[in-house]
Amino acid sequence: MKYKIAIVISGIIFMAGCSSYDKTGFNGNTKRNWHSMGYIDKEGYNISGYSDEGYDREGYDKYGYDVESYDKEGYNKGRYNREGYDKSGYRQDGWNDEGWSGKGVNKETGTKYDKYGWSREYENKKTKTLYDEYGWSYFGVNKKTKTEYDEKGYTIDGINRETGTKYNKKGWSREELNKVTKTAYDADGYSIYGYTEAGYNKAGYSKEGYDKIGYDKYGYDKEGYDREGYNKYGYDQGGSNRKGYNRKGYDKNGYDRNHYDKYGWNDEKNNRYTKGLYDKKGRTFDEFYSKIKRPVVFIPSPDIYVGGYDENGYDSKGYDRQGYNNLGYNRRGYDKYGYNEEGLDKEGFNRKKVYIGEK
Repeated sequence: MKYKIAIVISGIIFMAGCSSYDKTGFNGNTKRNWHSMGYIDKEGYNISGYSDEGYDREGYDKYGYDVESYDKEGYNKGRYNREGYDKSGYRQDGWNDEGWSGKGVNKETGTKYDKYGWSREYENKKTKTLYDEYGWSYFGVNKKTKTEYDEKGYTIDGINRETGTKYNKKGWSREELNKVTKTAYDADGYSIYGYTEAGYNKAGYSKEGYDKIGYDKYGYDKEGYDREGYNKYGYDQGGSNRKGYNRKGYDKNGYDRNHYDKYGWNDEKNNRYTKGLYDKKGRTFDEFYSKIKRPVVFIPSPDIYVGGYDENGYDSKGYDRQGYNNLGYNRRGYDKYGYNEEGLDKEGFNRKKVYIGEK
């Protein structure tokens, strides 16, 4: 009976001992392993999962470092990886592979910009923006088009989109150089804009629209005068037309086409309005000019008329070779359409063919 009791007790102790082992075979009390009957399992790791050298199955110690003192992310206690870079890509000497320090200083220039004028954050030195003065970003994106091509179809390196070369279909580069001549002018001597080195197009005009003599396609110079010195209204710089009369109808000597001055007197002392020696107030030529100076330069008749006509084509009576005066009326008082100064024809009809009555 005593033996049976002893066996039962031993069994209970044995079963109690077995129930103290975890799934890895270690006894939480004795720290022994069921399989190896020692303090380490068959693979050489203790109850805490470390080998005698202090590393777990993944090769890291309790502080998370491997035998070479690098953590699972590959960084050592100094926070550098095996290649010598920290997590931001900087070496122990403080520079990254692009030559920048952690504070954004360029190694080559010693400033915040590299030798090409770009900062670490891709800011341009001249413009202080993400684009240079030509409108290109650090990555070759055009500011206006937001693509790798500018408005003319060229990349930052000057390659044309359509041809895949530095020249477009017409043979011009972005720098406006000709493919054949390698200059700013083609074989015929014209630029990309169609002008010669002297500044004229094939029609012979400059960019401003004037020929070599200085006249535009309408025949006027920059001041607005033609080759004869008259503007589009027919007057020269002195204000006279081709017949020598100004806008008020008087020549440089103060006479109109009928050789009357502005007050209506001719050199024969006749008045243009009364057709006689007196004006409408009954004054003679001498009486009228007794108190004021006559506004003309008197020229004796023999010096005025050559072949019966003066230099403006009028005779001594004020009529041209067609028989009309400066107002456009003939000796009988009618214009070339047959109307007098009152607008009536010989039969008394006005220009609207309404009968007014004979004058």
